[in-house]
Amino acid sequence: MRCFVALDLPPPVCNYLAGLRSHFGSMGQLRWVPADQLHLTLLFAGELPEAELPALQAAVASAPLRALQLHLAGLGHFPPRGEPRVLWAGLGGDLAGLAALHGHLTTATAELSVPREDRDFTPHITLGRVKSPFGALALVGKCAEVGATLRPKPFPAVALCLYSSVLRPSGPVHTPLLRRALPTV
Repeated sequence: MRCFVALDLPPPVCNYLAGLRSHFGSMGQLRWVPADQLHLTLLFAGELPEAELPALQAAVASAPLRALQLHLAGLGHFPPRGEPRVLWAGLGGDLAGLAALHGHLTTATAELSVPREDRDFTPHITLGRVKSPFGALALVGKCAEVGATLRPKPFPAVALCLYSSVLRPSGPVHTPLLRRALPTV
């Protein structure tokens, strides 16, 4: 089963981010993530054997939760140099709290078949994936331009959620398996 653990965001933030697509036209033929599927991934478990699912659920259920105030902090792309393949929104705010939650999940799943990242944890919200190199390099300048207009208005993370993800030709379908509401400030 393909799984990941993420933070759900308030619907107004997701709708605002989805509205940014109007600034990009057809550059890179982006496949945009629908507003109702935008999230902040904390742990990508990948193709997890079903026998390990209860342990992953236990890791999510035991994660210490606290209120997390975040704000949007620009737009960027992966890879950071060269032709973009992924467009994302950066985050600011309680990054220490995000890192602690990510660290707990990483430690709690150390014995599972969860792939380990070689890179440092970079909190971001994936907005879209580039499907064509035509116009992709123009995205670099457009990310900087549009990202500079984002206001750092704070918002709370809503819930910690374990999702299953099924890949379809029309895009992935995410189904919540376990959701825990975060405390509010």
